[in-house]
Amino acid sequence: MRAGVASAVLVAWLAVLAPSLALAPADGASAALGASETASSASPWFCHGLDCPPFAVERRGDGYETRVYPAGLRWTSTTVTGVSYDDAVSTGFMRLFRYISGANEAEEKISMTAPVRVAVAPGDGPFCDSNFTVSFFVPFQEEEAQDVSFEHTESKTQRNLPKPTDPDVFESADVKETRVFVGAFGGDADAKALRDEAAALASRLEQDGVEVAASAYFYAGYDSPFRPIGRHNEVWLKPSGGVMDAARGETDEGV
Repeated sequence: MRAGVASAVLVAWLAVLAPSLALAPADGASAALGASETASSASPWFCHGLDCPPFAVERRGDGYETRVYPAGLRWTSTTVTGVSYDDAVSTGFMRLFRYISGANEAEEKISMTAPVRVAVAPGDGPFCDSNFTVSFFVPFQEEEAQDVSFEHTESKTQRNLPKPTDPDVFESADVKETRVFVGAFGGDADAKALRDEAAALASRLEQDGVEVAASAYFYAGYDSPFRPIGRHNEVWLKPSGGVMDAARGETDEGV
């Protein structure tokens, strides 16, 4: 990660997430998927009080869970092409951060949400470009944000956001219901950590007789880089046959 971009990302994250730094568990429970039960009236702890997309836990396996996200969830997204995951994610994050900071036709500041989702569509070879689509979840209508418990979040309405001034920023949607296998891990989430966690999750799923899509995988990050402990990262894999278009963030086939 280039030093200048990295510094800018750290400052940006501190600006939007610093108030939540005290909300994470201090006991290293970042990888405990059991904390994401939707039966609670509160959103999962790792959302840190920010708007985050609703989901239902369909089942739990050995070190992973199967989640179902409803159709129609909207995201603000940008796609970066390159060979470096870390540089691409930094570039994409800053494009989106500038958008929510006022780089839009209304010059409006937009609330930060969670997670930062990254769809990774690997290149065909070791020196081929990959596509990285970085997305921020579109926040809910403000009058609804505090009035609906997490188990009924699906009934909330996401905001209509102003048009970006950057042509590389666009709105995307999960057109159909999205089913993902989720593995959680703590610590930093650089390119090597993400690859290792994705491979480990694929291996666990294979042992359970589950076939996953090989065309793309996803990272979901919930923490500021300044959070030293209690970090919660996720890698998402999709079942074979329900492939998300990582270039535009759209699900083209229900699963």
